[in-house]
Amino acid sequence: MVLTREQLNSIVDHVFAGSRVHPTIRLAVAVVDSGGHAVIVTREADAPPLLMDIAESKAKSCVVIGMPTRAIMDLALKKPTWFSSASRVAQSREGLPLWGALGGVIMRDEAGTLVGAVAVAGDTGAGDEAHAKAAIEHIGLVADVDGLDVEW
Repeated sequence: MVLTREQLNSIVDHVFAGSRVHPTIRLAVAVVDSGGHAVIVTREADAPPLLMDIAESKAKSCVVIGMPTRAIMDLALKKPTWFSSASRVAQSREGLPLWGALGGVIMRDEAGTLVGAVAVAGDTGAGDEAHAKAAIEHIGLVADVDGLDVEW
């Protein structure tokens, strides 16, 4: 499934319209396809430029590891040596490190097929994750925030 320009714009608009932990917070959002390629990366006016890189890294992490950043964060805590090594490989191959923090959510269609990922940066981790989840559901796709239920 390829996301349409309308769906991409709807994701961005929905994220930027969401509430924040503080009214002055500015956000960045990134959407990647099922191959981990960025299809849109943008930020609100006055948002720190680095937020776009953080959002893109979160979204790419979801796809290249195959789980949302919530699960990657858990994996990083349980297997720090593995995570550090995998992050170096991701940095080398993808140009961005793996991101082990909240805010990246996998997008699936109704059949469970990976469509891509949405990630948000700038709010709290829980806020970033909530913005991404709500935007995915807003366009009628399934938001996977939990990942695999396995013991690492």
